[in-house]
Amino acid sequence: MGRFLEFLGGAIVIGTLVLLAMTLVPSPDVKSLVAVLPWAFPAVAGGLLLVAFGAMLDHLAAIRSAADRQADIFQQLLERRNSAKKE
Repeated sequence: MGRFLEFLGGAIVIGTLVLLAMTLVPSPDVKSLVAVLPWAFPAVAGGLLLVAFGAMLDHLAAIRSAADRQADIFQQLLERRNSAKKE
């Protein structure tokens, strides 16, 4: 899910920047830029938020798998310690 959100956010950002460039090509003046910023800025910001959220989900999944591995290693250490005490 994280990779999909990163891809979707990146597509939104790139698509918005392409549309922004296409809008500004015929008349690259300040009036045109001010006219398109109200829809371009929130779209780019939303895409970047999706990219960040997708990356966060990937990191959380990695943390969870690492925590599971650490729990298994800790359980093995406890079992070794208990078997050493019995002998």
